[in-house]
Amino acid sequence: MRQRRFVAVGSKAYQKQRQAPAGPGRQTGDSGPAVTPGEVIRFVVCVALIFFGMIGVPTIVAKLVHRGAMPDVTAWLHTADAKRTVRVYQTSSDTTTSMALNDYVLDVLAAEFSPGAPMASLKAAAVATRTYAIHAMISGAPGGVAAKHDANVTDDSGLDLPLSSQSDIEAEYPSQSLQFLSQLQAAVEETDGLIVTYQQQPILAFMFDVSPGETRTSQAALHQKIPYLTAIACPDDKVDPDATTTHTFTARELGQAFGLNQVDVAKLKLTRASDGFVTAVSSGTKTISGADFSAALNLPSADFTWKSSGGNLTITTHGRGLDLGMSLHEAQALAARGMGWQTIISHFYPGTSIQSDTKVT
Repeated sequence: MRQRRFVAVGSKAYQKQRQAPAGPGRQTGDSGPAVTPGEVIRFVVCVALIFFGMIGVPTIVAKLVHRGAMPDVTAWLHTADAKRTVRVYQTSSDTTTSMALNDYVLDVLAAEFSPGAPMASLKAAAVATRTYAIHAMISGAPGGVAAKHDANVTDDSGLDLPLSSQSDIEAEYPSQSLQFLSQLQAAVEETDGLIVTYQQQPILAFMFDVSPGETRTSQAALHQKIPYLTAIACPDDKVDPDATTTHTFTARELGQAFGLNQVDVAKLKLTRASDGFVTAVSSGTKTISGADFSAALNLPSADFTWKSSGGNLTITTHGRGLDLGMSLHEAQALAARGMGWQTIISHFYPGTSIQSDTKVT
């Protein structure tokens, strides 16, 4: 089982001490005393200690203040989540590994958030992530990608939830990594063992980056009615400029989505659902789903419009992700306005309850 390894706070701040060269004592002449090797060594050590006191200690203190407190590794290893394991299929390496549940939840949060996210949104996402994993552990989809690799979940954001490791965070946020990881750890620990349930069972706790202004119903997205996955208005998502992106493709690139050499861009047709999402795209007699079309072109959403020009197709997408369940962007906006994490959960998953996972597993 893979456990997270925390970095000691001050280890990178210590200065390397210069080593005095070995050699015979220096003679000062007949009138002066000889300087022995021991005296040379003591002198060098004293100078090094003085230098460290003047430079090294203030540097370490400054870094500690700037980076925040070191995570409590002992507490982390003794949480209820730490006693559970989730099997994760890692698509890039084609391997399946066992992770402590708290490590899994933290890695998902690290992938989904950036430093400065409100704590209430982190806690809401931690509970949703834990719920997602436990639901998969109890009721995994037979025949799915994870099941085929003897896993509960994958690290593919198109199939499950994405993950970022501690080294990923250190590389992306070098000056904020420890403070950020400590914040994520606190969100996981302070919600330890809590999940979202509906009729005493863990829910399908979907979450995604940002909606086009409203979340989808399960009927529209999954073609089945799930009472707690309803359309939720997301006004902060609607005005987020980063939620809209533009992408341009050639006829050959579009053809690859259909398994063809190229397509006639002017003759492409799409079918749209009532909520704006594209359900199908056709090129001549060949039709693929809107989700498959989006995945083939690496589009962030299946809610898009397009315009052809000069043999190319310019696609404008709205939102990022499945648009089902909890919008993490909207959750952060709600948390910033003072909404608690429990209320955020009930806002996005209406009719659900929060309880200990020991009562359902």
